[in-house]
Amino acid sequence: MPELPLEIWKERIENEIKILKNLNFLENETIAWQENNVAFWVSINSLGFITDDNKERLTLLPINSHRIFIKINRSFPYPGGIDLSWYSNIFHPNIHPVEVMDAEKPGTGYICLNVLKQWSRLSDLESTVKSLQKLVENPNPDDPLNYTICSKAADFFKRNPIEEIRKNYNNGEVIEKDDDDDDVLIVDD
Repeated sequence: MPELPLEIWKERIENEIKILKNLNFLENETIAWQENNVAFWVSINSLGFITDDNKERLTLLPINSHRIFIKINRSFPYPGGIDLSWYSNIFHPNIHPVEVMDAEKPGTGYICLNVLKQWSRLSDLESTVKSLQKLVENPNPDDPLNYTICSKAADFFKRNPIEEIRKNYNNGEVIEKDDDDDDVLIVDD
């Protein structure tokens, strides 16, 4: 894999991290420099949802704070030089969080995001983190990850467009779905 000269790589990473700090994405005191990589946590604020799932109905609860672990290795900014893991719980077809609620084992942290699939040496952390914010707000149910919870989220968002859910949430309503009638979205005042 190609690599930048070490000093240029370090300078690039320091500049990228400074931008994340200025945008209040970087969690304080989380940067860990190693010889061939640097790892840190970012927090993003973006309206997503988690579930309060029981057998009778699925209830969406809003969540605005999300944590992602980022590890950058020596091949950054080239493809394969960045690893991201989504940690905080979220009900989303394109994110399999490590902290899956009520799961027997942890999630993978995988994120299905075009910016990551199409990574180039011109890609940067700022646009990547901003893309993660957009992904939270705009789930793509047509391209879910191959995990049960992601498939469940894809099915839900196919029947209940995110625009309607956001509109109901902005009106201060609780969003629920009866499992008996998969096509009905129940909105309580």
